[in-house]
Amino acid sequence: MRVSNAIPIVLAVLILLCIPIMADVIFRYNGIINVKPIRSPITVISGSCPCGCSSWNPTYAGFTSTITAYTMSTTSGYVLTTPLVTLNASNAGTITMTLSTNTIVVSDYINGTQIYPGQGSISLSAGQNLLIQKLTLASPVTSTITLNGQYNYQPTTGTTFYYSFTETINPPTADIMNLLNGQQSWYVPHVYQGDSNGRVNTNYPTYYGSNTASNYWGLRSGIIQPILDMTPNSRWYAGVMFWSENYSGGSITINLLGTFSVGSNEPSDGFQIYLFLKPTQWSVTPQYNWSIPYLSSSPGGIGTYLSVQGDVIMPQSQTPYLIIQWDPEWQQPGKTTPSGGQFDVWIISNPTNNKNDLNVYVVGGIGNGYFFPNPSDYICVSVTYDPSTNTIIAYAVDLNTGATASLTYKLGNNYAPPTPGIYVFGVAGSTGASHANWGIVYVNYQSQ
Repeated sequence: MRVSNAIPIVLAVLILLCIPIMADVIFRYNGIINVKPIRSPITVISGSCPCGCSSWNPTYAGFTSTITAYTMSTTSGYVLTTPLVTLNASNAGTITMTLSTNTIVVSDYINGTQIYPGQGSISLSAGQNLLIQKLTLASPVTSTITLNGQYNYQPTTGTTFYYSFTETINPPTADIMNLLNGQQSWYVPHVYQGDSNGRVNTNYPTYYGSNTASNYWGLRSGIIQPILDMTPNSRWYAGVMFWSENYSGGSITINLLGTFSVGSNEPSDGFQIYLFLKPTQWSVTPQYNWSIPYLSSSPGGIGTYLSVQGDVIMPQSQTPYLIIQWDPEWQQPGKTTPSGGQFDVWIISNPTNNKNDLNVYVVGGIGNGYFFPNPSDYICVSVTYDPSTNTIIAYAVDLNTGATASLTYKLGNNYAPPTPGIYVFGVAGSTGASHANWGIVYVNYQSQ
Protein backbone atom coordinates (compact mmCIF):
# COMPACT_ATOMS: atom_id res chain seq x y z
CA MET A 1 0.00 0.00 0.00
CA ARG A 2 2.66 2.36 0.81
CA VAL A 3 4.51 1.80 -2.50
CA SER A 4 1.38 2.01 -4.60
CA ASN A 5 0.27 5.25 -2.90
CA ALA A 6 3.61 6.95 -3.47
CA ILE A 7 3.65 6.47 -7.26
CA PRO A 8 0.86 9.04 -8.05
CA ILE A 9 2.54 11.59 -5.84
CA VAL A 10 5.89 11.28 -7.61
CA LEU A 11 4.21 11.51 -11.01
CA ALA A 12 2.40 14.69 -10.00
CA VAL A 13 5.65 16.33 -8.90
CA LEU A 14 7.33 15.43 -12.19
CA ILE A 15 4.44 16.91 -14.19
CA LEU A 16 4.60 20.19 -12.27
CA LEU A 17 8.33 20.50 -12.87
CA CYS A 18 7.69 20.28 -16.60
CA ILE A 19 5.25 23.27 -16.64
CA PRO A 20 7.02 26.64 -17.32
CA ILE A 21 6.46 29.30 -14.64
CA MET A 22 5.09 32.54 -16.25
CA ALA A 23 4.31 34.77 -13.17
CA ASP A 24 6.63 37.28 -11.37
CA VAL A 25 7.54 36.80 -7.78
CA ILE A 26 5.86 39.58 -5.67
CA PHE A 27 7.04 40.51 -2.24
CA ARG A 28 4.56 42.43 -0.08
CA TYR A 29 5.46 44.45 2.97
CA ASN A 30 3.42 46.50 5.44
CA GLY A 31 4.82 49.89 6.60
CA ILE A 32 3.88 53.28 8.13
CA ILE A 33 4.63 56.73 6.58
CA ASN A 34 4.50 59.75 8.93
CA VAL A 35 3.50 63.01 7.13
CA LYS A 36 4.07 66.25 9.05
CA PRO A 37 3.09 69.73 7.71
CA ILE A 38 5.97 72.16 7.18
CA ARG A 39 5.14 75.57 8.58
CA SER A 40 5.63 78.48 6.19
CA PRO A 41 8.50 80.72 7.34
CA ILE A 42 6.54 83.85 6.33
CA THR A 43 2.91 84.68 6.99
CA VAL A 44 0.73 87.56 5.85
CA ILE A 45 -0.59 89.84 8.59
CA SER A 46 -3.93 91.30 7.53
CA GLY A 47 -3.86 95.08 7.55
CA SER A 48 -4.87 98.30 5.91
CA CYS A 49 -3.62 101.79 5.27
CA PRO A 50 -5.90 104.52 6.67
CA CYS A 51 -7.46 106.90 4.15
CA GLY A 52 -8.39 103.88 2.06
CA CYS A 53 -5.06 103.77 0.24
CA SER A 54 -4.70 99.95 0.50
CA SER A 55 -5.64 96.80 2.40
CA TRP A 56 -4.34 93.24 2.30
CA ASN A 57 -5.26 89.72 3.46
CA PRO A 58 -3.74 86.23 3.28
CA THR A 59 -4.90 83.58 0.82
CA TYR A 60 -4.15 79.84 0.80
CA ALA A 61 -1.33 80.50 -1.69
CA GLY A 62 -0.06 83.97 -0.69
CA PHE A 63 -1.96 87.24 -0.38
CA THR A 64 -4.31 89.65 -2.11
CA SER A 65 -4.23 93.45 -1.94
CA THR A 66 -6.83 96.08 -2.79
CA ILE A 67 -5.29 99.42 -3.70
CA THR A 68 -6.64 102.89 -4.47
CA ALA A 69 -4.82 104.50 -7.38
CA TYR A 70 -3.44 107.61 -5.68
CA THR A 71 -1.11 108.15 -8.61
CA MET A 72 1.37 110.94 -9.26
CA SER A 73 1.72 112.11 -12.85
CA THR A 74 5.32 112.15 -14.11
CA THR A 75 7.08 112.27 -17.46
CA SER A 76 7.65 108.49 -17.07
CA GLY A 77 4.02 107.61 -16.40
CA TYR A 78 1.60 107.51 -13.50
CA VAL A 79 3.43 106.50 -10.33
CA LEU A 80 1.52 104.69 -7.57
CA THR A 81 3.38 104.39 -4.25
CA THR A 82 1.59 102.63 -1.42
CA PRO A 83 1.90 99.98 1.31
CA LEU A 84 1.37 96.58 -0.36
CA VAL A 85 1.50 93.95 2.42
CA THR A 86 2.97 93.18 5.84
CA LEU A 87 4.87 89.89 6.08
CA ASN A 88 5.92 88.27 9.33
CA ALA A 89 9.09 86.19 8.98
CA SER A 90 9.84 83.53 11.58
CA ASN A 91 13.40 83.45 10.26
CA ALA A 92 15.44 85.99 8.36
CA GLY A 93 15.81 85.28 4.68
CA THR A 94 15.41 86.50 1.12
CA ILE A 95 12.16 87.09 -0.75
CA THR A 96 12.30 87.05 -4.56
CA MET A 97 9.39 88.67 -6.37
CA THR A 98 8.20 89.16 -9.92
CA LEU A 99 5.10 90.57 -11.59
CA SER A 100 3.34 88.86 -14.47
CA THR A 101 3.48 90.70 -17.79
CA ASN A 102 0.85 93.42 -18.13
CA THR A 103 0.71 96.01 -20.90
CA ILE A 104 -0.25 98.84 -18.51
CA VAL A 105 2.78 98.32 -16.24
CA VAL A 106 6.01 100.19 -17.00
CA SER A 107 7.96 99.20 -13.91
CA ASP A 108 7.48 97.92 -10.37
CA TYR A 109 9.68 98.33 -7.30
CA ILE A 110 9.29 96.80 -3.84
CA ASN A 111 11.18 98.58 -1.05
CA GLY A 112 13.41 100.16 -3.69
CA THR A 113 14.23 96.90 -5.52
CA GLN A 114 13.00 96.45 -9.09
CA ILE A 115 10.79 93.37 -9.60
CA TYR A 116 9.42 94.28 -13.04
CA PRO A 117 10.67 93.97 -15.73
CA GLY A 118 12.56 90.93 -14.47
CA GLN A 119 12.64 89.91 -10.83
CA GLY A 120 14.25 91.21 -7.67
CA SER A 121 15.33 89.90 -4.28
CA ILE A 122 14.84 91.63 -0.95
CA SER A 123 16.24 90.71 2.46
CA LEU A 124 13.69 90.31 5.23
CA SER A 125 14.56 90.40 8.90
CA ALA A 126 12.88 88.17 11.46
CA GLY A 127 9.60 89.77 12.57
CA GLN A 128 7.25 92.11 10.72
CA ASN A 129 8.27 93.60 7.38
CA LEU A 130 6.16 96.21 5.54
CA LEU A 131 6.54 96.08 1.76
CA ILE A 132 6.07 99.40 -0.05
CA GLN A 133 5.25 99.22 -3.74
CA LYS A 134 6.21 101.86 -6.30
CA LEU A 135 4.36 100.99 -9.48
CA THR A 136 4.63 103.03 -12.67
CA LEU A 137 1.68 102.70 -15.05
CA ALA A 138 1.57 103.73 -18.68
CA SER A 139 -1.92 105.25 -18.43
CA PRO A 140 -4.33 106.53 -15.76
CA VAL A 141 -6.40 104.06 -13.75
CA THR A 142 -9.91 104.87 -14.93
CA SER A 143 -11.43 101.46 -14.16
CA THR A 144 -10.45 98.50 -11.98
CA ILE A 145 -7.33 96.62 -13.08
CA THR A 146 -5.90 93.37 -11.70
CA LEU A 147 -2.21 92.46 -11.53
CA ASN A 148 -0.77 89.04 -10.64
CA GLY A 149 2.63 88.14 -9.31
CA GLN A 150 4.74 85.42 -7.76
CA TYR A 151 7.24 85.30 -4.94
CA ASN A 152 9.38 82.77 -3.12
CA TYR A 153 11.07 82.89 0.23
CA GLN A 154 14.42 81.34 1.06
CA PRO A 155 15.24 81.33 4.78
CA THR A 156 18.92 81.54 5.68
CA THR A 157 18.72 77.76 6.14
CA GLY A 158 16.04 75.40 4.88
CA THR A 159 13.58 74.89 2.04
CA THR A 160 12.45 77.49 -0.51
CA PHE A 161 8.71 78.23 -0.36
CA TYR A 162 6.65 79.46 -3.34
CA TYR A 163 3.62 81.79 -3.29
CA SER A 164 1.47 84.05 -5.48
CA PHE A 165 -0.29 87.38 -5.05
CA THR A 166 -2.99 89.48 -6.67
CA GLU A 167 -3.45 93.26 -6.72
CA THR A 168 -6.81 94.85 -7.42
CA ILE A 169 -6.32 98.54 -8.22
CA ASN A 170 -9.33 100.86 -8.21
CA PRO A 171 -9.56 104.48 -9.36
CA PRO A 172 -10.11 106.94 -6.51
CA THR A 173 -13.58 108.36 -6.08
CA ALA A 174 -14.03 111.93 -4.88
CA ASP A 175 -16.88 114.37 -4.44
CA ILE A 176 -14.92 117.58 -3.69
CA MET A 177 -11.72 117.63 -5.76
CA ASN A 178 -9.68 115.10 -7.73
CA LEU A 179 -6.49 115.98 -9.60
CA LEU A 180 -5.28 112.36 -9.87
CA ASN A 181 -5.17 109.90 -12.79
CA GLY A 182 -5.15 112.62 -15.42
CA GLN A 183 -8.17 114.38 -13.96
CA GLN A 184 -8.49 118.05 -13.06
CA SER A 185 -11.92 118.04 -11.47
CA TRP A 186 -13.81 120.06 -8.86
CA TYR A 187 -17.25 118.74 -7.97
CA VAL A 188 -18.64 121.49 -5.71
CA PRO A 189 -18.64 125.29 -5.61
CA HIS A 190 -15.81 126.52 -3.40
CA VAL A 191 -14.07 129.69 -2.25
CA TYR A 192 -10.49 130.47 -1.26
CA GLN A 193 -8.92 132.57 1.45
CA GLY A 194 -5.24 133.33 1.90
CA ASP A 195 -3.32 135.02 4.70
CA SER A 196 0.20 136.33 5.13
CA ASN A 197 0.98 136.91 8.82
CA GLY A 198 -2.37 138.52 9.56
CA ARG A 199 -2.96 140.23 6.21
CA VAL A 200 -5.15 139.07 3.34
CA ASN A 201 -3.16 137.40 0.58
CA THR A 202 -4.88 136.79 -2.75
CA ASN A 203 -2.04 134.76 -4.28
CA TYR A 204 -2.87 131.59 -2.33
CA PRO A 205 -4.33 129.07 -2.77
CA THR A 206 -3.25 128.93 -6.40
CA TYR A 207 -3.87 126.16 -8.91
CA TYR A 208 -1.17 124.63 -11.09
CA GLY A 209 -2.68 122.62 -13.95
CA SER A 210 -0.99 120.14 -16.25
CA ASN A 211 0.53 122.94 -18.33
CA THR A 212 1.91 124.90 -15.36
CA ALA A 213 2.68 122.16 -12.79
CA SER A 214 6.42 122.50 -13.37
CA ASN A 215 6.20 125.92 -11.68
CA TYR A 216 5.32 124.08 -8.46
CA TRP A 217 7.53 120.99 -8.79
CA GLY A 218 10.58 122.58 -10.38
CA LEU A 219 12.94 119.89 -11.65
CA ARG A 220 11.97 117.31 -9.03
CA SER A 221 12.02 113.82 -10.62
CA GLY A 222 10.08 114.83 -13.73
CA ILE A 223 6.86 115.35 -11.77
CA ILE A 224 4.07 117.07 -13.71
CA GLN A 225 1.22 116.38 -11.28
CA PRO A 226 -1.47 119.13 -11.16
CA ILE A 227 -1.86 120.54 -7.65
CA LEU A 228 -3.65 123.18 -5.60
CA ASP A 229 -0.85 125.05 -3.87
CA MET A 230 -2.06 126.26 -0.47
CA THR A 231 1.07 128.14 0.71
CA PRO A 232 4.41 129.37 -0.59
CA ASN A 233 7.64 128.10 0.94
CA SER A 234 7.77 131.18 3.18
CA ARG A 235 7.18 132.15 6.79
CA TRP A 236 3.68 132.69 8.22
CA TYR A 237 1.33 131.92 5.35
CA ALA A 238 -2.00 130.11 5.21
CA GLY A 239 -4.38 129.11 2.44
CA VAL A 240 -7.78 127.43 2.73
CA MET A 241 -10.52 126.12 0.43
CA PHE A 242 -14.13 126.09 1.73
CA TRP A 243 -17.29 124.37 0.44
CA SER A 244 -20.80 123.64 1.78
CA GLU A 245 -22.50 120.38 2.77
CA ASN A 246 -25.96 119.47 4.02
CA TYR A 247 -25.14 117.66 7.25
CA SER A 248 -27.70 115.02 8.26
CA GLY A 249 -26.43 114.42 11.80
CA GLY A 250 -24.31 111.27 11.48
CA SER A 251 -20.59 110.60 11.35
CA ILE A 252 -18.56 112.34 8.65
CA THR A 253 -15.07 111.74 7.25
CA ILE A 254 -12.92 114.09 5.19
CA ASN A 255 -9.84 112.72 3.42
CA LEU A 256 -7.22 114.88 1.75
CA LEU A 257 -4.10 113.89 -0.13
CA GLY A 258 -1.29 116.43 -0.03
CA THR A 259 2.44 116.92 -0.37
CA PHE A 260 5.14 119.58 -0.77
CA SER A 261 7.97 120.02 -3.23
CA VAL A 262 10.31 122.25 -1.23
CA GLY A 263 10.59 123.26 2.41
CA SER A 264 12.85 124.39 5.21
CA ASN A 265 14.92 121.94 7.24
CA GLU A 266 11.83 121.51 9.39
CA PRO A 267 8.92 121.52 6.90
CA SER A 268 5.94 122.96 8.76
CA ASP A 269 3.04 123.40 9.59
CA GLY A 270 1.15 120.80 7.64
CA PHE A 271 -2.54 120.53 6.82
CA GLN A 272 -5.81 121.49 8.53
CA ILE A 273 -9.36 120.21 8.09
CA TYR A 274 -12.28 122.51 9.06
CA LEU A 275 -15.57 121.13 10.37
CA PHE A 276 -19.01 122.69 10.92
CA LEU A 277 -18.68 126.41 10.20
CA LYS A 278 -21.97 128.31 9.97
CA PRO A 279 -21.09 131.76 8.63
CA THR A 280 -23.48 134.71 8.58
CA GLN A 281 -21.16 137.37 7.14
CA TRP A 282 -20.04 135.32 4.13
CA SER A 283 -20.97 132.25 2.09
CA VAL A 284 -19.57 129.86 -0.50
CA THR A 285 -20.21 132.12 -3.47
CA PRO A 286 -17.77 133.70 -5.95
CA GLN A 287 -17.91 137.21 -4.48
CA TYR A 288 -16.30 135.93 -1.28
CA ASN A 289 -13.20 134.55 -2.96
CA TRP A 290 -10.33 136.00 -0.88
CA SER A 291 -12.91 138.21 0.87
CA ILE A 292 -13.93 136.04 3.82
CA PRO A 293 -13.98 137.85 7.18
CA TYR A 294 -11.47 136.09 9.42
CA LEU A 295 -8.90 136.47 12.18
CA SER A 296 -5.41 135.00 11.92
CA SER A 297 -3.55 133.09 14.60
CA SER A 298 -0.13 134.47 13.68
CA PRO A 299 2.34 136.99 15.15
CA GLY A 300 1.00 139.66 12.78
CA GLY A 301 -2.61 138.73 13.52
CA ILE A 302 -3.99 138.21 16.99
CA GLY A 303 -1.01 136.18 18.16
CA THR A 304 -0.13 132.51 18.48
CA TYR A 305 -1.56 129.96 20.92
CA LEU A 306 0.95 127.11 20.69
CA SER A 307 4.69 126.79 20.36
CA VAL A 308 4.01 124.78 17.19
CA GLN A 309 1.02 125.76 15.03
CA GLY A 310 1.76 128.01 12.04
CA ASP A 311 -0.62 130.59 10.60
CA VAL A 312 -4.20 129.41 11.19
CA ILE A 313 -7.11 131.21 9.49
CA MET A 314 -10.16 131.50 11.79
CA PRO A 315 -13.23 132.66 9.81
CA GLN A 316 -16.38 134.20 11.21
CA SER A 317 -19.11 131.72 12.18
CA GLN A 318 -22.27 132.10 14.25
CA THR A 319 -21.61 128.70 15.87
CA PRO A 320 -18.36 127.19 17.22
CA TYR A 321 -16.42 125.00 14.82
CA LEU A 322 -13.47 122.60 14.74
CA ILE A 323 -10.05 122.70 13.09
CA ILE A 324 -8.00 119.49 13.14
CA GLN A 325 -4.36 120.12 12.26
CA TRP A 326 -1.59 117.66 11.42
CA ASP A 327 1.73 119.40 12.04
CA PRO A 328 4.98 117.44 11.50
CA GLU A 329 7.02 120.06 13.36
CA TRP A 330 5.96 118.60 16.71
CA GLN A 331 8.58 115.89 16.21
CA GLN A 332 11.49 118.25 15.70
CA PRO A 333 14.24 118.30 18.37
CA GLY A 334 13.15 120.12 21.50
CA LYS A 335 9.51 120.41 20.42
CA THR A 336 8.15 116.91 21.01
CA THR A 337 5.34 116.87 23.53
CA PRO A 338 5.10 114.19 26.22
CA SER A 339 2.32 112.47 24.29
CA GLY A 340 4.48 112.32 21.18
CA GLY A 341 1.62 113.31 18.87
CA GLN A 342 1.46 115.44 15.73
CA PHE A 343 -2.12 116.69 15.92
CA ASP A 344 -3.69 119.93 17.19
CA VAL A 345 -7.41 120.24 17.93
CA TRP A 346 -8.85 123.77 17.71
CA ILE A 347 -12.33 124.77 18.89
CA ILE A 348 -13.07 128.26 17.58
CA SER A 349 -15.82 130.69 18.45
CA ASN A 350 -15.74 133.81 16.25
CA PRO A 351 -19.36 135.03 15.93
CA THR A 352 -18.66 138.68 15.03
CA ASN A 353 -15.10 138.60 13.64
CA ASN A 354 -14.12 140.98 16.42
CA LYS A 355 -11.08 139.83 18.37
CA ASN A 356 -12.81 140.83 21.61
CA ASP A 357 -15.48 138.18 20.90
CA LEU A 358 -13.01 135.52 19.81
CA ASN A 359 -12.72 132.41 21.96
CA VAL A 360 -10.08 129.79 21.16
CA TYR A 361 -9.64 126.44 22.87
CA VAL A 362 -6.70 124.45 21.50
CA VAL A 363 -4.84 121.31 22.52
CA GLY A 364 -1.51 120.76 20.75
CA GLY A 365 0.88 117.93 20.03
CA ILE A 366 -1.53 115.11 20.86
CA GLY A 367 -2.05 111.62 19.47
CA ASN A 368 0.23 108.67 18.79
CA GLY A 369 2.97 108.02 16.27
CA TYR A 370 4.83 110.50 14.11
CA PHE A 371 6.83 110.76 10.92
CA PHE A 372 9.03 113.24 9.13
CA PRO A 373 7.84 113.72 5.52
CA ASN A 374 10.12 114.07 2.53
CA PRO A 375 9.49 116.32 -0.48
CA SER A 376 7.04 114.80 -3.02
CA ASP A 377 5.81 112.16 -0.54
CA TYR A 378 2.05 111.80 -0.70
CA ILE A 379 0.55 112.39 2.76
CA CYS A 380 -3.01 111.28 3.39
CA VAL A 381 -4.81 113.09 6.22
CA SER A 382 -8.15 111.65 7.34
CA VAL A 383 -10.47 113.19 9.94
CA THR A 384 -13.67 111.57 11.21
CA TYR A 385 -16.18 113.19 13.56
CA ASP A 386 -18.52 110.84 15.43
CA PRO A 387 -21.41 112.77 17.05
CA SER A 388 -22.61 109.72 19.04
CA THR A 389 -19.45 109.90 21.14
CA ASN A 390 -18.45 113.50 20.31
CA THR A 391 -15.07 112.15 19.26
CA ILE A 392 -12.45 113.07 16.66
CA ILE A 393 -10.56 110.21 15.00
CA ALA A 394 -7.70 111.29 12.74
CA TYR A 395 -4.84 109.74 10.79
CA ALA A 396 -1.90 111.02 8.79
CA VAL A 397 -0.07 108.49 6.61
CA ASP A 398 3.05 108.88 4.50
CA LEU A 399 2.23 106.63 1.53
CA ASN A 400 5.91 106.42 0.53
CA THR A 401 6.99 104.88 3.84
CA GLY A 402 3.80 103.65 5.51
CA ALA A 403 4.59 105.72 8.62
CA THR A 404 1.42 106.71 10.49
CA ALA A 405 0.33 109.24 13.08
CA SER A 406 -3.08 108.88 14.72
CA LEU A 407 -5.46 110.62 17.09
CA THR A 408 -8.56 109.72 19.08
CA TYR A 409 -9.82 112.71 21.03
CA LYS A 410 -13.07 113.10 22.97
CA LEU A 411 -14.30 116.69 22.83
CA GLY A 412 -16.41 116.35 25.98
CA ASN A 413 -18.02 119.54 27.24
CA ASN A 414 -15.75 121.71 25.12
CA TYR A 415 -17.89 121.21 22.01
CA ALA A 416 -21.56 120.34 21.55
CA PRO A 417 -22.47 118.03 18.62
CA PRO A 418 -23.92 120.11 15.78
CA THR A 419 -27.56 119.81 14.78
CA PRO A 420 -28.46 118.80 11.20
CA GLY A 421 -28.26 121.60 8.67
CA ILE A 422 -26.07 123.28 6.07
CA TYR A 423 -22.47 123.85 7.18
CA VAL A 424 -19.21 124.95 5.62
CA PHE A 425 -16.18 122.63 5.61
CA GLY A 426 -12.62 123.26 4.49
CA VAL A 427 -9.06 122.07 3.89
CA ALA A 428 -5.96 124.19 4.36
CA GLY A 429 -2.19 124.37 4.59
CA SER A 430 -0.11 126.67 6.76
CA THR A 431 3.45 127.71 7.55
CA GLY A 432 5.10 129.37 10.52
CA ALA A 433 8.69 130.10 11.43
CA SER A 434 9.44 126.91 9.46
CA HIS A 435 7.66 126.30 6.19
CA ALA A 436 6.95 124.34 2.98
CA ASN A 437 4.82 124.86 -0.12
CA TRP A 438 1.99 122.61 1.04
CA GLY A 439 -0.26 121.47 -1.82
CA ILE A 440 -3.37 119.29 -2.14
CA VAL A 441 -4.33 116.92 -4.99
CA TYR A 442 -7.45 115.17 -3.66
CA VAL A 443 -10.34 115.87 -1.26
CA ASN A 444 -13.26 113.58 -0.46
CA TYR A 445 -16.21 114.04 1.95
CA GLN A 446 -18.18 111.06 3.27
CA SER A 447 -21.22 110.99 5.55
CA GLN A 448 -23.02 108.14 7.28
